[in-house]
Amino acid sequence: MITLDTTRADSIGPEAKEIDTLAFNALAARGRRFRQAYATVPQTLASHASMLTGLYPAGHGVHENGRYLSDRVPLLSERLHTAGYRTAAFVSAFALARRFGLARGFDVYDDQTPPRLAERRSAETTDRVLTYLSRPSSQPLFLWVHYYDPHYPYEPPEPFRTRFAKKPYLGEIAAMDEQMGRLVAAFEQRIAGPKAIVIVGDHGEGLGEHGEAQHGNLLYQATMHVPLLLLGPGIAPGTTDAPVSIRRVFHTMLDWASLDAAKSLRGSDQEVVVGEAMKPFLDFGWLPQVMAIEGRFKTIAAGQI
Repeated sequence: MITLDTTRADSIGPEAKEIDTLAFNALAARGRRFRQAYATVPQTLASHASMLTGLYPAGHGVHENGRYLSDRVPLLSERLHTAGYRTAAFVSAFALARRFGLARGFDVYDDQTPPRLAERRSAETTDRVLTYLSRPSSQPLFLWVHYYDPHYPYEPPEPFRTRFAKKPYLGEIAAMDEQMGRLVAAFEQRIAGPKAIVIVGDHGEGLGEHGEAQHGNLLYQATMHVPLLLLGPGIAPGTTDAPVSIRRVFHTMLDWASLDAAKSLRGSDQEVVVGEAMKPFLDFGWLPQVMAIEGRFKTIAAGQI
């Protein structure tokens, strides 16, 4: 499972403009791309909690960064660990530090960041993952890798800093894409047996649309519409246009592990996709917001909800 922080759906993939994400595009040609995938919350911790529990925030209790997931809420990693999987996570930002409750069930939870920094580059995270993958084991593996590069501040490394001098956000996407290609190549080479890959964004980025420079406060497409790609057994290559929630990554992983097929993205279940933005209310006393998407219709409500 590769999670892409702060990655807009229109910034990556074959339909992206002004950028060629070669690694993602090559994988998309082999897998199924969900063109209408949505975050549960436009923030890192809450959306990841949804992917790792299969629940909306009302179910798992984490509505924004800095909150704590209750140990009474079961995690995907715990289910897979109990089923005999090695479990390892490599996260690239303080927002997902073990103190917030997502480390349960992981044999390895690498959340180290450089001194006085809240994040680490995708290149360093990939280096750490490749070192881990070099250790032989006959156990099945659940591996979660989180990349944080596209999050503000936008400071891509060279050559992407120069190539995207006028649009550094895209430079961060390009740098991350390069490392994702490196990661997947090593994973497919070093892990024997059937393999499945999920690549998913946790939320997008406003980039000034609707007056929001970054994310967390609004529920428009810029911050809620994210990439989602599946490769693995039972997944026919192509695209799907039905709206889906990223919380169903949890169910899809359990399905691949033959533990529970309900709500898996390998099925054709239609759903009403729900999202929320509680940060404006919790932090500033502003109106909370919710969204609902069904088919081609989307509504956003704010106020007494």
